[in-house]
Amino acid sequence: MSVEKQEEMNYWDSLALEAAREKVIIRTEKWRKAARNWLAHYAEKKARDLVISTIVNYVKLDCGAQVLDVGCGPGKWVKLFVERGYFTTGVDSSPWMIRLAKHNLQKNHGRSAKFYVMNVAKLDLPSDLYDLVSCVTVLQHIFDDEDWRSAVREIVRVTKPLGHMLIFEAAPSSVLKMQTHHQRLRTMKEYVREFEKADARLIHWRATDLSFPLTYMGLRKFAASFEDKVYYFSDKEHALVPPSALSLLSRFASMLAEPIDYKLGMTPLSFLSVGKILLFRRIHA
Repeated sequence: MSVEKQEEMNYWDSLALEAAREKVIIRTEKWRKAARNWLAHYAEKKARDLVISTIVNYVKLDCGAQVLDVGCGPGKWVKLFVERGYFTTGVDSSPWMIRLAKHNLQKNHGRSAKFYVMNVAKLDLPSDLYDLVSCVTVLQHIFDDEDWRSAVREIVRVTKPLGHMLIFEAAPSSVLKMQTHHQRLRTMKEYVREFEKADARLIHWRATDLSFPLTYMGLRKFAASFEDKVYYFSDKEHALVPPSALSLLSRFASMLAEPIDYKLGMTPLSFLSVGKILLFRRIHA
């Protein structure tokens, strides 16, 4: 394994360990839940709503459908899909992420979910198996272009003919800065072109983050799962600002931000959005 890939593995393993530690902290420091930054409330709700509405309106999966979540992390999407009645498999290249995902789902959802340590660029899974493959903020973290192209081909390969692939990634209309320390940006046209080469056609897309300048103002910490790792206004409890006041402010700010992303994301202004949901359908076996 190259030094770069080993550093990437170490990065995701460290995030998994951090998320597990944060879960313990939140259980012992009750104020943190109430003092969650409005961005956490809003980002979680938006991600769920946009993904589920896309599946409901454009995929229309039956109960019992086979779903693959690529780069499942701590299992938040697997849990969401299982709760909707889908038989779901989660794969991630980080063994620690898989351990955390199994722990998070073992009580109520273990029978309907399977997890494997696996790299998306080389999926050890049968072809033509899944009705839906979900890939949320995964491909944008693949730096090597050949690995990225291989990941796209693998996602299409394991999808059933006429099955769907939901890609939720940073896919701007144009790219000024190609990459950050942990992210490699590719345009929406690049995603569409590469999936077309693998025999998948774009059937729907929408913007996801037109309120990003507003939400960025509240950024404090990375959110690793829907319930556990969150953003805060502060890392310390303040007597002058009770948690109830911060919680109220969170809800109010969320109400202001929602129309921006939910409605403007389906208008011509959507080209301004960096984040995109791209829904592809596989054409042939």
